[in-house]
Amino acid sequence: MKNGKIKSLFVEIKPFLVSKGFGVLRKAVTAGLLFLIPVLILALVYVIKTQNSPVNGGNPENNDRITEAVVSITLSPSPTPVVPPAVPELMAELNSGKKTASDEGLKLLTNEESALGYFSNLILAYRYEQEGKDASEYYRAALELYPTDEIRFRLADHLLNSKRFEEAEQEYLVLLPDEKAYDALTGLKADPEKVCEAYAAKKEWKALEEYLKRIFDENPGTDADTALMKHYAQALFEQGNYKEALPFYEKLYEQDETDSGIAWLYARCLESAGRSSTALKVYSSLGEKGAYRRGIILQKQGKNMEAADAFAASNEAVSIWQAARIWDAAGMFDKAVEAYTRVASLAGSYQDDAAYRAYILSKRLGRNDVDKLIEVLSYHPAWMVRVGKEPLFPQVNDISYHKPEYLKQAAIYEKDGYTEAALIEVAIGSRKTSLEEKLALGDWYLERGEYYNAVLWGIRSLSEQPTRRGYELAYPQLFEEHVLEASEKYNLDPALIWAVIREESHFRHDAVSWAGAMGLMQIMPATGKDIASRLGMTITDNDLLNPEISIKFGSFYISSMMNMFNADIDRAMAAYNGGPGNVRKWLESSFMTSDEDFPTAVTFLETQEYITKVRNSYHIYKWLYD
Repeated sequence: MKNGKIKSLFVEIKPFLVSKGFGVLRKAVTAGLLFLIPVLILALVYVIKTQNSPVNGGNPENNDRITEAVVSITLSPSPTPVVPPAVPELMAELNSGKKTASDEGLKLLTNEESALGYFSNLILAYRYEQEGKDASEYYRAALELYPTDEIRFRLADHLLNSKRFEEAEQEYLVLLPDEKAYDALTGLKADPEKVCEAYAAKKEWKALEEYLKRIFDENPGTDADTALMKHYAQALFEQGNYKEALPFYEKLYEQDETDSGIAWLYARCLESAGRSSTALKVYSSLGEKGAYRRGIILQKQGKNMEAADAFAASNEAVSIWQAARIWDAAGMFDKAVEAYTRVASLAGSYQDDAAYRAYILSKRLGRNDVDKLIEVLSYHPAWMVRVGKEPLFPQVNDISYHKPEYLKQAAIYEKDGYTEAALIEVAIGSRKTSLEEKLALGDWYLERGEYYNAVLWGIRSLSEQPTRRGYELAYPQLFEEHVLEASEKYNLDPALIWAVIREESHFRHDAVSWAGAMGLMQIMPATGKDIASRLGMTITDNDLLNPEISIKFGSFYISSMMNMFNADIDRAMAAYNGGPGNVRKWLESSFMTSDEDFPTAVTFLETQEYITKVRNSYHIYKWLYD
């Protein structure tokens, strides 16, 4: 029936309904509906058939099937949508062990590179393991997002319990030197060489030594195994136990004298044991590889010219640098310039120092072919100032950037009390970052008072592209009140104090070095107590971690060194790092014919690098903020 016919039917019924009373009207409506409903159904079926019929005709049976399908679809109930869980639900399950979301909901999140993805994989792994299913896929996915030893142990134990021994062994090897991992590997009867390689990869030399001692004690004769002997000798050597390593390297060298790596290690042990003549023979047989150590021995024997020739035979920057210094001290400036220039062409710790010295000597010799040397020095404001040239700084611009979504989400988690989720969100999100994200991360850490990380992200951004904000993050003016107070009290440029803090600790107030130096300005406890007594104070070692005390004491010490060495920043910084006694020795060196010779006169590599790093930072602070 067409739509027009249905409409006319209503027109015909209407007068009849209006003319009757209320009761009759109700009966009429009921009767009309009983009549109308089947009519409407027939009309609907007709319309569906008409709309689904092809223009050039078709099979009626197909149309009937379509009609049945449409009716069937219409009558079927809609499925309940799967809703992925949120962090509160996931954390609740992790904390309580009670199921808070369906497996289907969790699986919707497993590919997410976020805290949600991490926790979803983790929960699925736990559930599958409890149900006796293979959980390794989800454990591995969680570790890919956010690796921790705890979860790797769960994976390793799961693989072990599933009798997947080779896979379990691989995971336990990664977990060395943990004692539990060692016990598991022992139970698996893991290949000793694989265990040794795992220890060596992590530079766990003491643990490697102890492991092999147990192997040798429990299995007599295994110490003759060449592969294990190499690992044992290396473990001893890397700990500086050259004399103990010597008999093992001697055996290995006798087995194969063509192995240059073993030969060098054998010669080094011989040298340490005082068997210099034998060591010299072995080093000589190694050519360029043995040149540096051969030069060291010859120099100790007072054969400086032979030592210089040996040093120069090497391609290592440190070796050529030593040759240059010998010729420089002997007044053989042409050979010295040649050697310094070679070092200046090699990237590394000695490059800028060598370029500076080659430049100074070249000018004294009346040479003007110094453009390549200036190019090396131009990357370092400190060296440019030392040679009397204007420092070169990059053209920097402000760029617009926004906080990435993972930082916004982390802020929400943190606000809601989910600190762990916030940290994991940032850790996952920051694995691959754009320039804009690096800057945003620097801001984020700065706002949280995590200055060390803020500086690191600033440095990372500068390695990608120099921007003003990147420099501000990498060279911040933190602890401003204390710095300005100290600079005024001790008559220091605040830029110098900030430069020292930056190079000493990267603004990490709780930093403690391997040597025991503490705090922002890395003051040794003994030095701190001496300064405290001079200032009429009493302190404990931990007081050096207090930013105010560290800045006050560090500035006091810098001021003392500046007074001692006539306000010469290089000498004062060398004294801050290497001690005033050593500075006096360097000033009496044969290199010292003028003030410009001082950087080369410094014999400690660490102090050489330190004075230039501090002065670089000092000039950058002046450029950036003044």
